[in-house]
Amino acid sequence: MIVIRHPETKEDFKKLYALRYKILREPLGLPRGTEKDDYEPISTHFIAVDSDTGEIVGTAKLFEKEPGVGQFSHIAVDEKYQHRGIGKMLVDEIEKLCCQKGYHTLGTLTRITATGFYEKCGFSKVGISGNLFGKLQMMWMEKKLNC
Repeated sequence: MIVIRHPETKEDFKKLYALRYKILREPLGLPRGTEKDDYEPISTHFIAVDSDTGEIVGTAKLFEKEPGVGQFSHIAVDEKYQHRGIGKMLVDEIEKLCCQKGYHTLGTLTRITATGFYEKCGFSKVGISGNLFGKLQMMWMEKKLNC
């Protein structure tokens, strides 16, 4: 069974960042360290844990972009666990926390290739932001929250 929770230990964070790097940055040939950004200290982090093995199989993070607007990023799911609804579970937990915090909007800057997933989660394309690392076409997507 997959459980979504917040990382609690240094080891949790070490595994979270390792998974992020493996899924999101290593395939692009980017160096270690690029899996983190300046928003880490002000973000709420989420991990998906396989309760049978204790393995961290998914990650995401959320921060308040501006008053009432949450922004999440760095959703990564281990390749062995993809297409099992774990990304949706992470988004659902992020939305739940946003509602608890009183946010009215939730957004993400995502790869063009992932827009279909976010549309299925109720997000709409709002605008193209440009390239990330000169390699990825990115798009801003938003969802109005009905809490």
